[in-house]
Amino acid sequence: MSKSLSPHPLPDSRSFVARKNAAIMLWTSFFCAVGGLTTIIWLGGCSKKASPDRPNVILITVDTLRPDHLGCYGYSKNTSPNIDMFARDAMLFEKCYSHAPNTWASITSLLSGFLPHETGVLLDRPVPHALLMLQEILKEAGYATVAVVSNFVLRKGRGYEQGFDEYDATMSRKEITRHVTERVAVDTTDRAIDLLQRYRKKRMFFWIHYQDPHGPYTPPQPYAGMFTSALTNDSRNLAVNTTDSGYRGIPRYQQLGTHSNYAFYVSQYDAETRYMDEHFKRLIDAIKTLGLYDDAIIIFSSDHGEGMGEQDYFFAHGERLHASQIRVPLIVKHGDRFSGRRTDFVQHIDIVPTLLKMLSLKGHLRLRGRDVRAPQSDTREIFSEMATMTTTNRVDSSLIYDGLKMIYLADPYEPDGEDHYQLYDLRSDSLEQRNLIEDATYQQQTKDLEERLFRIRSEDFLGIALPVSANTLTEDEKRKLEALGYSK
Repeated sequence: MSKSLSPHPLPDSRSFVARKNAAIMLWTSFFCAVGGLTTIIWLGGCSKKASPDRPNVILITVDTLRPDHLGCYGYSKNTSPNIDMFARDAMLFEKCYSHAPNTWASITSLLSGFLPHETGVLLDRPVPHALLMLQEILKEAGYATVAVVSNFVLRKGRGYEQGFDEYDATMSRKEITRHVTERVAVDTTDRAIDLLQRYRKKRMFFWIHYQDPHGPYTPPQPYAGMFTSALTNDSRNLAVNTTDSGYRGIPRYQQLGTHSNYAFYVSQYDAETRYMDEHFKRLIDAIKTLGLYDDAIIIFSSDHGEGMGEQDYFFAHGERLHASQIRVPLIVKHGDRFSGRRTDFVQHIDIVPTLLKMLSLKGHLRLRGRDVRAPQSDTREIFSEMATMTTTNRVDSSLIYDGLKMIYLADPYEPDGEDHYQLYDLRSDSLEQRNLIEDATYQQQTKDLEERLFRIRSEDFLGIALPVSANTLTEDEKRKLEALGYSK
């Protein structure tokens, strides 16, 4: 039996009521086809005034930050004393994943609760006007909405500012190796503190996005020299690539002088993290001084990770779906309500439904994510995707389910004319080093994962963009979808 993949477009209206009504229609149309797979949060609208018992919400995201380079996640170097201290006041999730290894798709999913192929932001293109974002939901509920961002990808005019009362994307500095503007941690924190002081008497949703430690890794002194003592521990010297790819060498934009030593670049990444951590402390101290720390919901995460040599990939992101690029930190604080560590799988699209539940807000869209306050089953489907590195109309994807991870490469790194799959058992191989796709022991699980992966790729719970279409699928992919009961 085939399933239609036809879209259910949302109206172009920006009004909350129109969006809500369209979303209810979407919910009804999808319920029979995919009911029971996700959390449903849709009834009603949001009150115009912020309830007095609704706390402030502060979202802090850090670009390109790997969790395993933080002390609270087990890193041996002292890169994050202040983040570590914050984590002791909060709940730390050890297995959180983003939905893409790049900023545009990851942040859009985090703020909307939908997957990249549903939001239409698989590629670096503006956020669709019809996509309802977290800040818009909270603004409707009476929150002042403020953002300070520092990555050029998030600049004004790209749609991320929709729903914010104040969206500060001032970036006056240029990267040392590219003509790309950014804002470094000291400036990001200065501006965030200014706006926190201005809005402190309002009920607010405040988003701060740090650019550090995104490459090129150029931390100021004294941070730049903090971790160079480790250079003697790894004598690998790498070639500098002629492109910005990190495959088998140092990306062109990452080259720092004549340096080619692997450990040097790791030391500078760690130094950038420590630099950001010092300004994170300034931010948290300001939140405490303003009397916001004890009651606010504070969420700390990153948009994606960074390759550090895993799978022969160095100092870049956006080209792989391995853990090095999509595993992210997630630390959540709300007074003394959260503490400890969790080892179950969670994901960025859990943030919106979790906040709606915590704030007693009834949303209006059918979301895939779940309230992370309750422990999650290992049989959750954790899905990520990206446009391939050699062409923009092909999509790589990955799925974690029941302790296993499958990666589907629409455009394999080593061209062989065929689709390429990878399978990892995360229970014994968290670094994804042993590809088990040919292991007969996993034959049934491989088939199940492939079916689940292609089903998710074909679903569109939002209706403003198709996940797959005639110009994004190969003939072989179309045949596979049809074999799984989907047709276009």
